[in-house]
Amino acid sequence: MRSIVILMIFLALSAAAPIAAQDLAPGWNPITPGGSALCARGTPYTFYARPGDPAKLLIYFQGGGACWNDETCAPGAGWFDEIVVGGEADNYSQGVFDPNNGENPLAGYSAVMVTYCTGDYHTGDRRVEYATGAVEHRGAVNAAAAIAWTARQFPRPSQVVIAGCSAGAIGSIYHAPAILRRYANARVTQFGDAGVGVIPPAWGGFDVWGARRNTTPDQVVTRLYRAAAGNAPRARFGQYTTAQDSVQTTYYTIMGAVNAWTLEMNARIDTLVGRANFRAYVAPGGEHCIAESGRFYGESANGVRFRDWFAALVGGDLPGNVRCEGC
Repeated sequence: MRSIVILMIFLALSAAAPIAAQDLAPGWNPITPGGSALCARGTPYTFYARPGDPAKLLIYFQGGGACWNDETCAPGAGWFDEIVVGGEADNYSQGVFDPNNGENPLAGYSAVMVTYCTGDYHTGDRRVEYATGAVEHRGAVNAAAAIAWTARQFPRPSQVVIAGCSAGAIGSIYHAPAILRRYANARVTQFGDAGVGVIPPAWGGFDVWGARRNTTPDQVVTRLYRAAAGNAPRARFGQYTTAQDSVQTTYYTIMGAVNAWTLEMNARIDTLVGRANFRAYVAPGGEHCIAESGRFYGESANGVRFRDWFAALVGGDLPGNVRCEGC
């Protein structure tokens, strides 16, 4: 009887044990956690992991729009990504994902791509029945599954970068405290790319998704940064945006905006730049997202090259704040 019990315990532990990082195949490995992790239309959720230096880890939150009402959440409406397509991570080969560029400050990092298919900025945990069909807003559930797997897979990195583009930028700061708790002994940098969180105060998306944080929607992202930076003074936090970001301004408009996006964006940045461990980079133009773009190496503002600013942010020497002049 005792031998049977021992065998059962051994089998249970074996089933729960994660695959060692060195056992991941080269390139992007699909990970499907199962359970309550779902995409918008109920299809299985899959994220991706790429092995590299186990002491250096990038956790990257993918962007992909948002939906919050019958019109934006309608199947095929095009306002958000509804599924994870097989091999999706293979599309990422530029910017910080370019392994062959000698100037890439994240070259050689192990990487986890927290994919996005729920239309809720990686923050939701609710099934919503719209007139145009049901949506599983399970972004927070999916991200939590990916973070838990990552913590088992890469238990002791010395350097961690939490980043994300667009909706993923908001997801990256939303989940930063949970990641910081898991990697309390690491040097951690959070970087929000083209997701400043300029949202009209009457917009109801966070409530629809079950993610409201006891404040008006226009202050949610700013308060997330304040809380995370205040509770983790050893970590570094940063944001990037262009001054007329075409994607952020489009969503701001359909959310019911009244004020000018650039004016509101500068106001959000102004509330954070005085913090010792926060830095911002505002570039000219209307491009959207830089970390996964070839612009990562060529863009500059006020004589400061973005690549160099980002390298300082993640490398230990905090850069100055950069805001384009006359834009």
